[in-house]
Amino acid sequence: MSEPPHKPVRHRRPTLSDALRAAKRAGQRVRSAVVEPDGKVTLTFGDDAPTESGNEWDERLNRGKH
Repeated sequence: MSEPPHKPVRHRRPTLSDALRAAKRAGQRVRSAVVEPDGKVTLTFGDDAPTESGNEWDERLNRGKH
């Protein structure tokens, strides 16, 4: 008896979790991630850069963070 024909392999775009997992394995720190409506995943790498906001509420809110 012959084998049934194989379905063609469907190449899918990586999901957000796949992209974040790959970045972590590569030792990259992800600053932001964007998923476009068409499914495209864009990651921005780097450390958080301190910003000069001048807003007293930003300073008060950040005091509680560790």
